[in-house]
Amino acid sequence: MTTASRYSLLQIGLHWLVAVLFALNYVVSDGMGEALRSKLAGGTPDGLVATLHPPVGIAVLVLSLLRLLVRWRLGAPASPEGGHRLLDLAAHWGHRALYAGLILIPATGILAWGVGIAAAGEAHEIVVNLTLALVIGHAAAALFHQFVLKDGVIDRMRPMSR
Repeated sequence: MTTASRYSLLQIGLHWLVAVLFALNYVVSDGMGEALRSKLAGGTPDGLVATLHPPVGIAVLVLSLLRLLVRWRLGAPASPEGGHRLLDLAAHWGHRALYAGLILIPATGILAWGVGIAAAGEAHEIVVNLTLALVIGHAAAALFHQFVLKDGVIDRMRPMSR
C-alpha cells in the first residue's frame, strides 16, 4: 500500500521515538561491556548504565517490531515523481537493513545480558556499529533528498510538513 503522500502520525512518532531511544542507548552504553563482564563472572552490576541500558534496548525492540507491523499494515508513501530507480532500490534495502539492525541489536543484547551468552555481547557490539553506520547513511540520504534533489522525501517523515 503506497497511496499516501506521507507517513501516518503513528509511523512518524514511532520513527522518531526509536531514533531517540537508539541514540540514548548509544550515548549511555559506555561501561556496558564492563558491566556485562562483571555479570557473566557472577557479579551484580550496578550504576545508571547497567540499570538504564537493558530496558531502553527492550523498548527499542518492541517499538521496532511495532513499526514493522504498522508499516506492513499501512505501507509507505509512494516515491516522489521522477524518482530514481537506483535510489529507490537503495532505500528499500537500506530500510530493511535498518529494521534488521534495530531487531538484532536488542536480541543479541538480551542473549548476552539476560541469558549470559558472552559471544552474543560481541555480536551485539558489532551489530550496533553496523547499524550506526546505516543510521548515518539514512540521515545523509534524507539530507541529500532535501538539499540536492529537493524532492520533498524528508517531508514524509516530518511531523509538521508544509
